[in-house]
Amino acid sequence: MNDEPTSLNGIIVRTFEINASTDRVYEAFTNKKDLENWMEDHYEIVPRKGGKFKMGLESDGFVVTGEFLEIVPNEKIVYTWKINEYDQKGRVIPNWSQEKPTKVTVKFEKNGSKGTKITLTHDGFPGKDEQFYMHETGWDLLVGQVLKAYLEMSPQEYARWWAKEEPNWDAKWQKITEEKIRTTTAQGLQKT
Repeated sequence: MNDEPTSLNGIIVRTFEINASTDRVYEAFTNKKDLENWMEDHYEIVPRKGGKFKMGLESDGFVVTGEFLEIVPNEKIVYTWKINEYDQKGRVIPNWSQEKPTKVTVKFEKNGSKGTKITLTHDGFPGKDEQFYMHETGWDLLVGQVLKAYLEMSPQEYARWWAKEEPNWDAKWQKITEEKIRTTTAQGLQKT
């Protein structure tokens, strides 16, 4: 991952370099089997303008849904991102995302002879709320580490790598997110 450009004011902007062709990286973002492999979650997807996607299961308590606003094969994907959390009885827990979903833009550019530069922008977060930091960390980990490993390793190497990473994945995600919140809070207090 390259830290330029950076995230600020409720907008996440990240760039990643992956040693795979733009068509292969694009496919990893739009193909159900690929998404289920590197996102490690249930996925439903209709990758066309106006098409919908759903990641996760209500029974697990967390689902992300969205609609594709723009798709340019091997170049760009734009979609809405709505967070749906569920209580133990399966009822939706209201949150700001229900009324105002965020928007994700993923651009794919050829990088060298066989690589791809991904620029991911996720905007529409209300200020710097906890979901902002969770998603910033999530994109860094999922695209910067998991997708990179998924596309650059053989299936056997990836399976071994993920078997080592998976047991501590949620704790790693949470720890990084909490550190970002602490750091930002401390910086904010120093400015006042």
